[in-house]
Formats: sequence, structure tokens, C-alpha cells
Amino acid sequence: MKNQEIELKLALPGGAAVRPAALRKLLAAPTRATAKRMETSYFDTADCWLKNHGMALRVRRIGDQRIQTLKAPGSMLDGLQSFAEFEAPIEGNRPRLAAISDAKLRRRLDRAGVMTRLRPVFTTRFDRNAWLIRRGESQIEVALDVGSIGSKATEIPIAEIELELKAGNPVDLFHLAEGLVEDLPARLGLATKAARGYALALHEKPVPERAGPLDLTGKVTAGDAFSAIVRNCLAQLRANEAAILESEDDEAIHQFRVAIRRFRAAIGAFRELIDDGAHAAMSIDLRWLQRQFGPARDLDVLIAETLMPMAERMRDQAVIRELLEIARRARAEARRQAHLALENPRYAVMLLHIYRQLLTDDWRGRGAVAQFGLNQSARTFANRWLNRSHKRLVRLGGEHAALSETELHRLRLLGKKMRYGAQAFASLYDSKRTDKYLAHLSAIQDHLGSLNDAVVGRHLLTNLTKGLSDAPGWGSAESNLLHGIVLGWQSHRISGDLGGFQMTWEGFRAQRKFWGKANGVG
Repeated sequence: MKNQEIELKLALPGGAAVRPAALRKLLAAPTRATAKRMETSYFDTADCWLKNHGMALRVRRIGDQRIQTLKAPGSMLDGLQSFAEFEAPIEGNRPRLAAISDAKLRRRLDRAGVMTRLRPVFTTRFDRNAWLIRRGESQIEVALDVGSIGSKATEIPIAEIELELKAGNPVDLFHLAEGLVEDLPARLGLATKAARGYALALHEKPVPERAGPLDLTGKVTAGDAFSAIVRNCLAQLRANEAAILESEDDEAIHQFRVAIRRFRAAIGAFRELIDDGAHAAMSIDLRWLQRQFGPARDLDVLIAETLMPMAERMRDQAVIRELLEIARRARAEARRQAHLALENPRYAVMLLHIYRQLLTDDWRGRGAVAQFGLNQSARTFANRWLNRSHKRLVRLGGEHAALSETELHRLRLLGKKMRYGAQAFASLYDSKRTDKYLAHLSAIQDHLGSLNDAVVGRHLLTNLTKGLSDAPGWGSAESNLLHGIVLGWQSHRISGDLGGFQMTWEGFRAQRKFWGKANGVG
């Protein structure tokens, strides 16, 4: 039997369990839970053919019953996990090709010789307490799963709540989830049990993720483009959560912040098309989120770009090594704060609100100007925005040699917004010309980045040196010496980068625009 499964998953951090009675009370469920103990084996080939094709095949044992389920790719739009699910009772503990109802899938699996090469990869064992409740016009199954995933001699815990829409409106699913994350120590989950099981079996660790491809070709309106860009930003944001929580790779926090900045740039570019209330809510939440991750990233940059090279070059300066250790301790605390932000209910509610607005189009402005803009072609909108932004950037850059530090900072920010916008709209234009323009913009950002790093570094340095103030023999002379060493190091780098910027800026100004006229022609 084929079903279209639509669900949201709430992960309980640290394997924390919620008592079924407490969850029933929160749900105001009229009946006791249906309780089951489930043991499920997942199968795949040695080369993970099913996983590589986005599928998961399992046999679930419930008492004397054996239920085979094949999940095929669906979508992840709007935060909902959606799968084509083929389920049937079988005899025995191994999957059977004949139990898959979809003839095309059967032929595909048969041609690849999948069924004859299957082997168990991992097993899940958990207790499920489930309620079928009504919310609004919908029927929703709420399942509390507590147990473990095992592969060979290794186990990891399962502690999660699954919300599956059985009938009705997905919006009711979001409203239910929003209420639960405000009352429970839960965050919006992403990885399925199958994904977690494969990661365990294959010893895969989460890695930082750059933005995925974004295709705006075809008959895409400006409104469609905004939705696609926001979904792309959310996908990058969420793809880096696990690497932030489970690794010390500073690139994960960097890519997470890139996703936030891309999102903020998008709501700025499309401001006139967005409902005022939706724009205000997204802006406030994104600024809050960016603040939670700023200190960790700033310290990553200070350590990697300034303190570590200085400690390596000036090995006779013990004070530099001491400062480096203080900075590392401060970074550890900043990373802890970033972890807490991911587990903060505000983050989960923010995601759910945005996903719901994308699903319902509630973010769309209602006025005549907004409606006109939403329905124009994405390319017409992009031409106008790119033309206006390019003029503003060139006007500010002007005679770059006369720019103050503050003006150079503004130029860097404008250039960054221009780059994010150009990247978002890139699929609408010739790739060679677009790539060349983006390369020049990126070079400008690189050269001006050291100036921003130095400004941020001065503030950090003042705070970090407070940790040395009580050290024996430490006084104002030592403090002044340390500041002088660091600022001298940074000044040398800034001088080189400003020289590089001047050459890059002239090259950028000479670039041909890759987009058409502001009225959409060309």
C-alpha cells in the first residue's frame, strides 16, 4: 500500500525523555496512548545502493507481525518531511520484492539486483506511545519514541516526538509543533532514524555544508524566487546544525552565519514584496540568531588569522601564548552559547513560523505595489535590484583612496549584500559573465575583510587582556606592549590588503554587467 507520509520531528536533546502521561496532558488527548515495543531492521547492499538513491527499506517486528516498508524520496519543502511510503505485511524477517506495490520501483530494484544483495545494516529498538488527536480540521498522530539505534556493538539513543498528518491541513501540524516546543525541552529535528542509523553504521560524522544549488530558471515569478531563496537559506542553516553540535569545526559556525546573512540579504532585497508583520518578525529573529553566533565566529577569526600566526612567529613572547590560551577558553564558552541557541525554543519556533509562512504564503504583501511586484518575472525583478545595488556600490566606492575606515566598512557590507543577491539570481543569467563578476566581488570582500577583522579584534583584545590583569608582573606597560604587538601585526596585513583592494576595485568597475536593463529587457 502506498501512502504519502507528511511529518514533523521534535528531537529531545541529550536523550531526555518525556513521560507519556505528561505528554498526554500537554496534548489534552482524550484517551490513553497506544503503547507498542518496536524492533526494526534496516537493509541495504554493501555499497549502500538504497541510501545513495534516497531510499530506506526496513522490516518492523511488532509481536508476531512483520511489516515491510520502503520509503522513497519525497520532499523537504516547508520543513515537512514527505516520503512516498510502500508498506505491506510479509512472512519472515527479510524484505521481499513482491511486497512492493509500485511496479516501476520493483523493476528498478530488480534491474539493479538489489534484493539479492541485501544485508542488515542497523536496528532500532524503541517503545512507542502514540495518540491520535484532532487539531483544527486535521487528524494528527503524535508518537513518543524512546529507545536506541544499534549497529554492531555501538548504540545511540532515540528520544523524539513524531507528528504525522493523517488527514487535514499541514498548518494544524505546525500549530501543534509550535505549542510543544514552547512547553518541552525539544528542538525541531532533521535527521530521520534511518539517516542516524546509516551515520552510525558507516561511521559518518556531520560536516559543514555550503549553500546548495538554486535554480530559478523557467517561468518563475519574483514571489516564487523569494520562496525558493528562503528555502535554500533554511536548508543551509539546518544542514549545519549537527556539525555545530557534534564537532569543533569552526567552518560549521561560519556556514551557519553565512546562511543567516543570505537570509537577511534576501528579505532586504524583497522588502517591498513582503508583508510588514512577516518582515518585522523575520528581521528580529534573524538578528537575534546572528548575535548568538557572532562571538564564536569572531574568536575563530582572531585565533586563526592573528593569534596563532603571531604565536608561531614570536615564540619568545610568552604573553602571546598566554593570550592565545585565554582566547581559546573564551571561544569554548562562545561555542557553548551557540549550542544553547540551537536548543533554545525560540530557534525552533522561528523555524516553524517561517516554514508555515512559506506553506501558506502569509509572508506575501497585500498592497497593490507588493502584488504587482510578486507577479512580475524573477528576471525583471532581479534586473532592477541588481542595477540599483550596483549603482549604489559604485557610487559609495567612488574615489576609494579617500574613503575612511567607516566608509570602507559600509562598502564591504554593501558588497556582501550585492554578492549574496547576485549569487541568488545567478541561474537567470549567463554563467561565465556572472562568475567573473562574482569573482571580483569576492576579491573585494577578501581584501576589506582584514579591516573588519582588525576592528572586531581590537574590541576582543581589550576584553581578553582583562584575563591577564591579575597575572604576576602584569601592568599597564605589559598591556600596552601586547596591544602594540597585535595592532602592529594587524596593521601590516591591512596595509597589504588595502593595496590589493585598490587594484581589485578598478577591475570590478571595469566589469560588464551580467544582467539586463532595469526594465527587464536584455
